[in-house]
Amino acid sequence: MRNSWTAALAATLLGGCMSGGDYAERAVEHNRAIEQAADEIVLLNIVRTQHDRPVVYTQFSGVTESFSNSAGVSLSLPFGADAGSYYNAGLSAGPSQYATLSTAPLDDVDYYQGVMRPVKIGLLGYYLDNGWPADLLMALTVEKLSISEDFYARVVAESDALCAGISGGACGRIKDPARRRTLPASDHGYLVFVNDPRNPDLFDPFHDLTLRLVVLGVAIDGASTRSELRIPASAGFTADGDTIEKLISLGAEVRREGGDYVVSTWNWTPALKLTRLGHVRVRIEGDAGDPAEVDMTASLRSPDSILFYLGAYVREGGADADVLIGDAASGRFMSVFEIGGCTDALVETEFEGECYGIPRGGDHVSIKVVAFLHQVFGLNKRAVEPPSSGTVRVID
Repeated sequence: MRNSWTAALAATLLGGCMSGGDYAERAVEHNRAIEQAADEIVLLNIVRTQHDRPVVYTQFSGVTESFSNSAGVSLSLPFGADAGSYYNAGLSAGPSQYATLSTAPLDDVDYYQGVMRPVKIGLLGYYLDNGWPADLLMALTVEKLSISEDFYARVVAESDALCAGISGGACGRIKDPARRRTLPASDHGYLVFVNDPRNPDLFDPFHDLTLRLVVLGVAIDGASTRSELRIPASAGFTADGDTIEKLISLGAEVRREGGDYVVSTWNWTPALKLTRLGHVRVRIEGDAGDPAEVDMTASLRSPDSILFYLGAYVREGGADADVLIGDAASGRFMSVFEIGGCTDALVETEFEGECYGIPRGGDHVSIKVVAFLHQVFGLNKRAVEPPSSGTVRVID
């Protein structure tokens, strides 16, 4: 009996010990589980849109894990006429683990107002500045381009001239006579190129145009203008430290000149930059304004509409719209998004009894697209004003 008690006590002491490494490993496992679940939710929603089903948004509200040690004592005694004289006592103890993963549906007004708002031109500038492929960003975020015939002719002439001595990459595709497209019908001097995978007659010319813009070095630039608000001493205005600190946190500069307060702010005005065409001014607005001065208008997608675009893209087989990854001279053309079976898949999900997966290999940037969707949904998942159509006006 003494040996039984000794063994049980040792099990208790050993079972109740967890090192810092054990906790770190569990935290990493939680992170991996959340990554897998988040990727599968994105893939599942794209598959839903591929089959014309409504999407469902959820978020993780937290992962908790608790540990406890429980102990118990057991004693064996002889019983009955035939029982022997064997006595046994045992002590059982060990850690108990409880993990809870909480999710919540995202279906309130603020969320839908956020994900249905078009992405901002400044966000595209951030991605371009950080090396994201311009052709991919335009494929995902631009719904249509309305461009004046004169400006389109200028884009074609400049991109053809730039590609005159280059045979590979984007230039090889631009100069390929087999890829000459029929242009959209002119409407009051403007051509409208629509990024709709369901209509190849519009879809393919759209991507040929964006490829020319990429060859010309499309980027989002901007100019900062300074504005000042002077509050004279006669106004009797006073500002304590908290007020000044709050203004500074909003990007303002506060200074005293004599008895006056001067509040300076910097406003950044986005602009589209084409290396061969110089800088052109960009505005985001709902009102088209005076069409006579507009060279090109780009309508931007919301995060929600990007999902439906990807579903249509996969359903129609990608049409002829693989995007340039790399520089114009030697870059590779890759599919925006591919869905296959679950054999050797990076991410997989089940929908209506079938298994869908993102292939591990192949010429596609599906995982990069998943990462982009995570970020734009995170940035746009809350809004305080209703969604509205966003346009980018490019003015020479």
